[in-house]
Amino acid sequence: MKRSLSILLLIPSVMLFTSAASSAKGLPPEGRTYFVYVMGLEDDPYEISADCLEFDATHACSVDDQFCLAWQRTEGGIQTNKEFGLSFSAEIDDDGLLITMGGQGRVEARGRRNSLSAVGRASALHVQLNFTFFGREVGKGRCLRMVEDFFEAQSAAF
Repeated sequence: MKRSLSILLLIPSVMLFTSAASSAKGLPPEGRTYFVYVMGLEDDPYEISADCLEFDATHACSVDDQFCLAWQRTEGGIQTNKEFGLSFSAEIDDDGLLITMGGQGRVEARGRRNSLSAVGRASALHVQLNFTFFGREVGKGRCLRMVEDFFEAQSAAF
C-alpha cells in the first residue's frame, strides 16, 4: 500500500515538472531555433541564402550573432488556431551605413515543429528593398549542419 501511494504521488510530480519545463520555453517562436531561407537581401534580389535564427522573448538573432531583430507578438499576444502574427524591427550599423529593417511575420504552430514566415523592408541611403525569410523549427546543431550543407551545395553548383 505504501509503495502504490508513492507511485501515485510520483506521477503528478513528474507531470508538474515536465509541464513546467516545457512552459518555460514559451509559445513559439520563443526559445526555439529556425532554419530559414532569406531572399531579397543579396545583390541579386532573387538569390536565396540560408541561416539559423534563435529566438528569445524579445530578439531573433543569427547563431553567429551577426545580426539581431527585435520581435513582438501582434494581435494582442494571443495565439489562436495554432497561428499568430509577429512584427520585427532592427537597426544595423554596417561600417557606418545605418540599415533599418521592419516587417510582419507569422508562426504556424501545428504538429511537432513550427514554421515561420515573414516579409519586410530594409532601407538605407534612400534605397528600399523588400525581403522575406521563411523556415522551420529544428534543433540548433541540426540547423548549423543544414546551413553548412546549403552553402556546400551552392558552391558545388557553380
